Amino acid sequence: MKITNEIKAGVVVVAAIAAVAVFYVKTTDFKAAPYRVKTYFNYAEGLKEDAIVKLSGIEIGRVENIKFVYNPETKVELTLAVKQDAKIHQDTIAFISTSGMIGDAYIGLTPGSADKPFLKDGDTVISEDPIEMRKLWKRAESIAENLDKTLLEIKSLAENAGSMLNENRPKIASIMANMEETSVNFKDFSQDLKQHPWKLLMK
Repeated sequence: MKITNEIKAGVVVVAAIAAVAVFYVKTTDFKAAPYRVKTYFNYAEGLKEDAIVKLSGIEIGRVENIKFVYNPETKVELTLAVKQDAKIHQDTIAFISTSGMIGDAYIGLTPGSADKPFLKDGDTVISEDPIEMRKLWKRAESIAENLDKTLLEIKSLAENAGSMLNENRPKIASIMANMEETSVNFKDFSQDLKQHPWKLLMK
């Protein structure tokens, strides 16, 4: 039987539809929709929307939205879209970290306590603010200043001690000589008593 062009075209179309269907099935996530929780930070440098959310180091979701809230102080509100099978305890703490030394910022979640209930959609995760580099540098500068002052004081004490040592060197030498002489006398006395213990009875 001769295969017409129409049949050939039909086969190509069916094959294309089948390929699209297979691709769709492989790439589409049919799991349950994620649930959402919120967390708040005073400082969130480097964090962006779609940043990874990790629970105990394992990716479980993404940062869906970032916005400011004012009630009354300014805070950064993050909405986290989390997989349904990833359970977050009520005492879980959210923190900001980076992948490697200069990697992208992500939200990390601690495991929490087994005896605490799980958060539900719309609940809030406790947060822990990262240390601001500005504050870190100020603290480092303060430590460096205190260290400089301490080193100067130690140097001054060492110089004074050296001066006092030079001034009193004759006295110190005399004391050391007397101590050495006393030690020798005590040693001789001890040897004499060992050889003549009856001397202890003499007045």
